Amino acid sequence: MNLTAVGQQNFKKVEALLDSYELVKAQRILEENYKKSELGQLYLGDINSHFKKWDKAIAYYEDLVNLKPNSALYNFKLGGALGMKAMEISKFQAAFLIPDIKEHLEKAVTIDPGHIESRRALAQLYLELPSVLGGGLDKSLIHAKKLEELSKLDYRIAMAFVFSYKEKDDVSGKIIKQAIKESKESPQLIIRNYLYFELAQEAVRFQVATSEVDDLMQKFLEGFNYLDLKTPAEAYLKLAQLSEKRGNKPEAEKYISKSLEFDAKAEIALELQEDIQDM
Repeated sequence: MNLTAVGQQNFKKVEALLDSYELVKAQRILEENYKKSELGQLYLGDINSHFKKWDKAIAYYEDLVNLKPNSALYNFKLGGALGMKAMEISKFQAAFLIPDIKEHLEKAVTIDPGHIESRRALAQLYLELPSVLGGGLDKSLIHAKKLEELSKLDYRIAMAFVFSYKEKDDVSGKIIKQAIKESKESPQLIIRNYLYFELAQEAVRFQVATSEVDDLMQKFLEGFNYLDLKTPAEAYLKLAQLSEKRGNKPEAEKYISKSLEFDAKAEIALELQEDIQDM
């Protein structure tokens, strides 16, 4: 039997399982057969990221960075996973991760100045970090403005955050409306599926028409895949949370119902549903 051919065949099977969102089956095959291979580690890192198992994802990405330290993709994956972990732990614990997050994201854009997702991550990171940890508006703007050459929609979203940071939500809202208009006129500007959700999220935040939000979410759902940072249930939950915060009860009720259609047992969604009913 040709073992190389068998290996290639199994990878095709893994990729088919990933495409059909059968992640547990794909993970099992990868762990049993390809845990030490480069592509296997990448897939396993991505699967664990999707399941929010950050420590496992970080371990796979660290191995990849050690294997190829000058890979912009691998440095971005590692910096991003560290960043997501930092969001789920205490601020005190997260502070110890900040230097590594910055190191790997900055290295990614040094290796590849056109790495869009690293630029977006850095623009957001520097905006949110206090100055004592190296944050600041000027640093954020360096990366946000660079996006104008690379991805018009990423640039718009990054700048909307900048103006919101400067307490100019009216300007942020206009920017998001422009981004949504451009995404409809030029669909090729959507360079990754997750942008549909980001635009939907910001549309709720800045009170863009509900019909626009629903259209964007439908497109996100149609293209949903394991590389997206949120599941459909989580995406609708986020919209419900934003709607509740805005005091829009009908919209919040609609989105929390949608979230529970995808995950009827999610405790946070069930708790939010009760809060919304009491509005």
